[in-house]
Order: sequence, then C-alpha cells, then structure tokens
Amino acid sequence: MLRIVRLLPILAVAGCLLHHAAEAPTDPNVITFEQIAASGETTILDVITKLHAEYLRDRGQTSIISGTRDVPVVFLNQQEYGPLSTLNDFPAHDIEEVHFFPWHDAMIKFGRKYGGGVVQLITRVD
Repeated sequence: MLRIVRLLPILAVAGCLLHHAAEAPTDPNVITFEQIAASGETTILDVITKLHAEYLRDRGQTSIISGTRDVPVVFLNQQEYGPLSTLNDFPAHDIEEVHFFPWHDAMIKFGRKYGGGVVQLITRVD
C-alpha cells in the first residue's frame, strides 16, 4: 500500500506531461479557422482586434528624413491587397487563417518595403 501511495504523485505528473505533449503548440503569429469561428466576430478586422490587436500596431516613424511610418500591409493569399483598413472588406467566415509576419520576417519573405510587417489572409477553399 505504501508503495502505491509513493507512485501516485509520479503517475499524476507523468499523466500531465503526456497530456501537454499531445497538445500541439500554438503559433502566436497564426489565427486558425477554429479561433476565427470561436471569436463570434463578423469581419476579420474584428477578429484580429479581439484576438491579436498587436498585429495592427504602428511601429511609428522609422525615418527622420522621410517621416514615413511603418504599418503592416494586408496580403490576400500571396498578393499585396492594401492597407489595414481593407481588413473590413473580409467576412470572418471567408478566411481560413491569418498569418502575421513581424517586420523582420516580412522583409525576408515579401521584400524590404514591408518593414511594418504583413498581415496575410488565407482564404477558405470550399
């Protein structure tokens, strides 16, 4: 009996570890269709604002000379679509995933002019 009592804490910890190992780690730069649907929002802008408002962050003035600001740009699948305001154009149920690329990743993947980052919308295919 004493042996079983000593094993219980070990078994409990092992069970917790197995449970957590079975769960897939979530990428903080991806919003999945399940998360979009669960949000209850109607536009993809509302979804992003609710779940990851940091995707919409303005990095501020990045050049003293030009005075330009680096804000994320919206991509629809693999093509540039427009400014963040265009996120209102998309019903949430039409989007499979949202990928956010911070400035450093966006510049590598999409080019140097995307220093504010990229919010990439992947559309659903029925």
